[in-house]
Amino acid sequence: MNCIVLVKQVPDLSDLRPDAWDTEKGTLRRGVLDSILNPLDVHALNLANRIRRDGGRIIALTMGPPQAEEMLRECLTRCADEAVLLTDRAFAGADTCATAYALAHAIRRVVEQFQLGRDYVVVTGMQSTDGDTAQVPGQVAEDLGLEQIAYSEKAEWEDGRLRVHRIGPRGKEVLSPKQFPVLITAAGSDVPVHRSFHRARAALKKPILRWSAADLGLPKEKLGLAGSRTQVVRIFSPSTTRETECRFFSDPAELLEAIRRAWEEGPKTKSGEAGETYDLAGREPAYQGEVWVFAEQEEGVLHPVSLELLGTARRLAAPLGVPVGAVLPGHGVAGLAEELIAHGADRVYVLEHPLLEDFRPIPYTRALVGVIRERPPQIVLFGATPLGRELAPRVAYASESGLTADCTQLEIGDFTRDKRTHVGVLKQTRPALGGNIMATIVTRNSQTQMATVRPGVMKALPADPGRQGEVVELTPELTPELIQVELLSRQPLAGGAQLTEADIIVSGGHGLGSRESFERYIPPLARALGEFLQAAYEVGASRAAVEDGFIGRDHQVGQTGQTVQPRLYVAVAISGAIQ
Repeated sequence: MNCIVLVKQVPDLSDLRPDAWDTEKGTLRRGVLDSILNPLDVHALNLANRIRRDGGRIIALTMGPPQAEEMLRECLTRCADEAVLLTDRAFAGADTCATAYALAHAIRRVVEQFQLGRDYVVVTGMQSTDGDTAQVPGQVAEDLGLEQIAYSEKAEWEDGRLRVHRIGPRGKEVLSPKQFPVLITAAGSDVPVHRSFHRARAALKKPILRWSAADLGLPKEKLGLAGSRTQVVRIFSPSTTRETECRFFSDPAELLEAIRRAWEEGPKTKSGEAGETYDLAGREPAYQGEVWVFAEQEEGVLHPVSLELLGTARRLAAPLGVPVGAVLPGHGVAGLAEELIAHGADRVYVLEHPLLEDFRPIPYTRALVGVIRERPPQIVLFGATPLGRELAPRVAYASESGLTADCTQLEIGDFTRDKRTHVGVLKQTRPALGGNIMATIVTRNSQTQMATVRPGVMKALPADPGRQGEVVELTPELTPELIQVELLSRQPLAGGAQLTEADIIVSGGHGLGSRESFERYIPPLARALGEFLQAAYEVGASRAAVEDGFIGRDHQVGQTGQTVQPRLYVAVAISGAIQ
């Protein structure tokens, strides 16, 4: 078994210098920072080293400037046998769709040149630290027609079958591909592969293949900015208008009193709310169709983010004068349509099929893309949940739509490009580089605008039981052959952490030193604060603490964990990285 590992060179954000930022433009001076191998791609290499067998090769593949050769040589010093660099000015300015297009064609060339046949696995980190979108892996898989196993932490061979351990929506799962090739994204790894002096010497002499757009026979109109479906139109520093205060306490009683007072005052701001009201003023909008929300459900229960997004969809649809739709895939879930209508949907599209009972990327993608092509909406909103982050990139790529990840603000506005004003477009604002800059993005070269929003960012409307709406029942054309991965086992997360619902979260980090120290201090402190303030509490953890084995991954808070908005957050022994 061979592995093609997608890797990326990213700026080192672990030690941001004051002069790394252009505070006026809100941009990063990349030349000030060192470049490193994306940390999650290290886990991808570790997994690949466990997956390859019978003399299989590991081929590292990246797209970037000529300087990315240095990062590829690091891959060679770890476990890679070959390295390929896609480098061409035509690739510059590419969004995730244009990037995935180039990488997918490069993978086809790798398979042909190294004669891999179908005996290979594509492995990549879950996301990169600079973009944080987690979109490229799913879009590469969609282009290649591959099943995707996301959030993987361990891989092993047993009885001739590849077993992949991952954190799924319902707990810890062990999956096995029914066929190869398959794409695996790494959220962690159990057996690290370290650099060696012997491999480092060999890597210096190893020739690295360089391919251009012409080498791959790619049309330039599908590459770089020209082939992108989204475009950054504004970069700025995060707002500093919030009231902030830093105080130091030496008296525990004084600290508790300050916490109690702040708790009683309540939160001062709410992110994700509307900006100024937009008015079409009789003009023709650039996009046509309804505003849709993907209604995520599990075992017949709607995810709260679906209701939050319905409130946002109503706000976006109002100035456009169009209905709000909810797309509800599943099996035996038509009864949820009433709840969606009560929270703002004018029309619910129920996609009913037995193969949609459990989430699987390919059947869900086929079902959604089918209804999008049949009844094109102008906007589709997804929750940035683990399920949504797997599904939305594939749906966007297959439907030729633009997609922006992890938005914190959505608003309708006008946008001028090439001396032409585009009326009534969706302006999508999201954080980047660990939240140090904000980017406003618009869709281009697409019929539909898509965005994902993290749970808890937007606000759901109060339910109106008397509200009326239309239910449209559809049956997608799906076949069992679309199920390309078998679920071997599932271990439910016993009493899984309800971090998104907690009013109080106490998180511990690597600095606690051991699992025993974590258990001694963090849960009792969370419990004590919960009793003191009479509120729901939970225990959180940094990624480092989770990887050190202090607590399970369902407690992880942050970029690669859960997004939370508690009223009180306590960080203990966490280094304070920008994330």
